[in-house]
Amino acid sequence: MQVEAHIEQELDPTRGETAGSRIARVSVADALYLIVIGAAAVMRFSQLGSIPLSTAEAREALAAWQVLQPGSPLLEIGSPAYFTLTSLLMPLLGDSDTAARLVPAIFGLGLVCLPWLLRRQIGAYGALMAAAFLAVSPLNSAISRTAGGDAIALFAVLLVAVSTMRMTQDSDSKWFVVSAAAMGLGLASSPLFYGGLATLAAALLLVKVTGTQSLTLTLPDRGTVINGTIAGLMVMVGLSTRIFTYPAGLGASAQIAGNWLGQFGYSGSIESVLAPLFVLARYEIALVVLGFASIIWALWRDNAPAIQHSMWLVMALTLIVLQSGTLSNVLLATLPGYLLIGLASASLFRRPFNQWTGLFTGGLLLIGAVLLVNTTRYLRVSVFEQDLSNVWMGLLAVAGAVLLVYYFWALTEASITQGLWLAAIIFLLAYEWGTAWQLTHTSANDPRESWVTEGTDDDLPLMLKNLRDISRQATNSDSDLRLLSAVDTPVLRWYLRDFWQGTIGESVPPDAQEQVIISRVEDGEPAFGSDYVGSDFGLQRIGTEPAPESATPWSDLLRWWLFHETAVKPIEQRVILWVRGDLVMP
Repeated sequence: MQVEAHIEQELDPTRGETAGSRIARVSVADALYLIVIGAAAVMRFSQLGSIPLSTAEAREALAAWQVLQPGSPLLEIGSPAYFTLTSLLMPLLGDSDTAARLVPAIFGLGLVCLPWLLRRQIGAYGALMAAAFLAVSPLNSAISRTAGGDAIALFAVLLVAVSTMRMTQDSDSKWFVVSAAAMGLGLASSPLFYGGLATLAAALLLVKVTGTQSLTLTLPDRGTVINGTIAGLMVMVGLSTRIFTYPAGLGASAQIAGNWLGQFGYSGSIESVLAPLFVLARYEIALVVLGFASIIWALWRDNAPAIQHSMWLVMALTLIVLQSGTLSNVLLATLPGYLLIGLASASLFRRPFNQWTGLFTGGLLLIGAVLLVNTTRYLRVSVFEQDLSNVWMGLLAVAGAVLLVYYFWALTEASITQGLWLAAIIFLLAYEWGTAWQLTHTSANDPRESWVTEGTDDDLPLMLKNLRDISRQATNSDSDLRLLSAVDTPVLRWYLRDFWQGTIGESVPPDAQEQVIISRVEDGEPAFGSDYVGSDFGLQRIGTEPAPESATPWSDLLRWWLFHETAVKPIEQRVILWVRGDLVMP
């Protein structure tokens, strides 16, 4: 009983307080949580359509748009849930890039809200910390701005986990129904859901085998099981069939499981196995640093809930290695990882802060800022000259941090622990916010980013603007232009969808007379039936050129991470926009 009371005290920092202090604490936590949700909304919804859709995004969006066009051929559906929800929103909001990415952004914001349902399990400030890191997580922010079903799958996985935890804590049958509905949502989302479900189930099994389970799962009654099953089936079938109007979507949902199983395999290269782990370390540095510390804390304190989350994290990392060719699995590690960090934070912050905590935290942040400024300064000037003065300043800052820890440790050990953790949280939240903003708003189509495999070139919006200008000049309309594209990609099909007189194929006929023709740069100048004037535009970025030899590879890597400066260039696929001579302004 003493152990259970100790665990409850760690997980609920409000335990034992007076009513007035409890209300004040909850009010502060609520206010901070609203700020976190606001920051997450800004990250996910601002400039949502500023970067062109990638090939995978265009394929998903095109299917949702095409089902609304009478007589159009039906396309293959990747995520039935995304297909259904987006196709229902497009008649209301239009068919822009923003509308194509709106559903993932909504579910991405919902993911940040879910930890608040675990206030009793991980503490009010634990839920706040988990939500804060999910809000600024670069990879979660990126997937929330990506058209497709992965953001829906992540939301469904966490909702299943939250419902399971609430069932064990509250013995409330409604959470079984919620869990079943989340299962239905996930089964219609993407293969990522199966990965999350498998890791969660494996972790629960490991918890049962090792005997670390601290709470007993109460099985619901027969009526609740029937209601949950009906709710799950209704959600899955409804989202798979576009609210029962597109039966073919059921086949797409059934295919998701097969696609997930097909992701297992070994490429024969250790680099490919380590690649997703490098992506995790590159973008989720807070998870690596604080997550590792939280696992040590969980084992040291023998905290059963934290050990359970640690097991889930280990299972997620195992799946990442087993399916190393699937980068999206890295997202699964963020769910248990940030919940675990929230648990550790709730335990460390259960004691009120004192003046020593504030002074120590401020001192560490000041030293960290000095170290960061000198590091960035060194990376800047080392390109031109070997000036080590900034290195020495950085070493002095490290020495100052050591002395600061030693001095305060003599005063109060608790303030040292709280200050170290709080300073790390503030510093890492700021760093991840900047990294997430860069990745989502600037570099989402840059294959030099480890997370990005291919992207649509920034030239494409300019080419579309030229097409509309030519169309207005020739036909007095934005979409009546007669064009022929000899380049058939989902990206061009998506962005040329409004040109109803357009034709897309694989080659240019010898007697082509269309007002505008699009061809690949490598195809040269086709044999036209009239005179044409051409200009080239970037279409896609499909990889990177080999990195040039460098004597300072680590400095180059840090320079890329901090300043996005590199000698590596992306590989572009370019097209030529041919305009018929009589339409060219003299």
